[in-house]
Amino acid sequence: MWYICVLCTQPQNRFTFLYPLHIAEICIITTFVLHAISVGRENRPFLRFGPATILAIFLMFFSYISLHVGLFQTNHAWNPDIDLIFKNSFVLILVEAMAFNVGRVWGVQATLLLATLWWVKAGLRLSASGSTFSGDRIQGAAVSIIENPNGFAYLMAVMLPMYLFFFQQETRKMWRYFFLGLTGSGIFIIMQTGSRTGTVALLALSVFLIPKYLLNNKRLLIGGGAVIFFIVSIISPGNIERFRSIPAAASDFFFGARNILNQEKSPDEMTQDEQSAWERRMKNAHTWMLIKQHPLFGVGVEADDALIPGDMRFARGQVHNELLYAGKQMGIIGMGLYLGFIITLISRAWLVLRYCKSWWPSAANLGWTLLLQGVVFIAAGFFSPIAWNPVFLILTGSASALLTNLRQGLYDVARPAIQSASIPA
Repeated sequence: MWYICVLCTQPQNRFTFLYPLHIAEICIITTFVLHAISVGRENRPFLRFGPATILAIFLMFFSYISLHVGLFQTNHAWNPDIDLIFKNSFVLILVEAMAFNVGRVWGVQATLLLATLWWVKAGLRLSASGSTFSGDRIQGAAVSIIENPNGFAYLMAVMLPMYLFFFQQETRKMWRYFFLGLTGSGIFIIMQTGSRTGTVALLALSVFLIPKYLLNNKRLLIGGGAVIFFIVSIISPGNIERFRSIPAAASDFFFGARNILNQEKSPDEMTQDEQSAWERRMKNAHTWMLIKQHPLFGVGVEADDALIPGDMRFARGQVHNELLYAGKQMGIIGMGLYLGFIITLISRAWLVLRYCKSWWPSAANLGWTLLLQGVVFIAAGFFSPIAWNPVFLILTGSASALLTNLRQGLYDVARPAIQSASIPA
């Protein structure tokens, strides 16, 4: 829990004297030691080999192999990319091992909620003070995993289902208003970033949220419509213009920008938005070409981009697609592992929702929350370069642990009186 708080707030970015202390590593090491003491006292297994843990072990193994055999990996020393993969995989394994009842899975979401209060505060304060990035787009909190407007909008969208989960579970009116306010603030912040990736994630969420929360509740439908109208009315005009360009940008991304003769424009003829869409399309195309040429282990976890041939020059640097980024690092193996995490998160959350709906609504709602968070990872991950981001792996470990706990009857609450469905093995 402490590591999640440090991850989401990263106090060392504001208090630089903390840098030499390596507080993230201290959190992980302390957790490891306390976990060893705990399992020794309670006679529990040290690791729980659920699907998420197995995938994480494979990810560490194959990323280390790629570090040494990747064709364009000229420096085999430990680097930030391999450090990120190992650290986040290790945290996933600890989350699944330590979330040994349903209450502890809930605790992971509660910790994320508390930690991301800093994000909401930072987003609202930046908007109020006029601190912007690239015109009228707010930058985000001083946290490296959301170091630009697109990353901020992406992970803020991941948190929206969690805020709604606590709103739905809470019975006290004051706290319900608080969680509803967090949701509205999150939507405002996403739109104020001007991120089209964040807007796509919001649209994907709305496909699931509107039927569940609004269509069956007229008061909530009217209130939600009024809140959205108010939020849109205070969004800066520049960001509204960016959102209006989404259909054209999507067309340019998939089919290329066209001139009056229906011929594809050259980069010199394109507007800034058209050129951005064109560059992303070229990055995806060239990265896929690179993966097909080096399908087994990719070109390396932190490859030397200077060695990438000129006819695939757009594959240099970050590609704005998590699946392709994983493929560049580790080839088809990396892409398979990334899809494995997505499938684990979605499928296990869906099973929890399906089999707990009739006899334990709270657990079903927790599964629903994880399912929606998986939807955000799919929608935003298609346009994002944040492969193996820690929040994604933490939530995948949570979903994996949640279904295991339900199958084994590890509730940490009174067993529901009515159990009309069972969790399949």
